Amino acid sequence: MKFIKKFELFKEELLASPKESPSRPSVRPGTSPAKRPGKPSPIRRDKPAVEPAPKANKELKTATIDEVIEKFAKLTNQDI
Repeated sequence: MKFIKKFELFKEELLASPKESPSRPSVRPGTSPAKRPGKPSPIRRDKPAVEPAPKANKELKTATIDEVIEKFAKLTNQDI
């Protein structure tokens, strides 16, 4: 009898007040609770390693059509 009364009380409690599921913990955007932060990279990515070469700032000489034809003829061993 003692066990039956306890079981009846247990059933009444379950039927009387259904419990709500626990709310999810508040997580900040951009983080995942399952992952740990990784080690920082030894390579610095915020600045380039060297300054640009001075050749990049140099202006190139423009060639005329005659100079291009002469250079092409010289490279292909042709007489004009």
